[in-house]
Amino acid sequence: MSIEIFMPKAGAMMQEATIIKWLKREGEELAEGEVLIEIEAEKTTMEIESPSSGILSKIFIDDGEEAEVGTVLGLIEK
Repeated sequence: MSIEIFMPKAGAMMQEATIIKWLKREGEELAEGEVLIEIEAEKTTMEIESPSSGILSKIFIDDGEEAEVGTVLGLIEK
């Protein structure tokens, strides 16, 4: 079963954000609630936590790239 990791809407005006850094790489284990990604939006740095435990199976948006709110950033395999 795959769990999608989405770009959250962290502010009322937020339309997109830049991935600063993935803290895990494909193939690594994750715990639910573990900080997974650092993003920058509206000149503010935020952290995205893993929505589930599992294995980070795919990264779609790499470090330094921008993504709109709601974009699937990666997948976790249960």
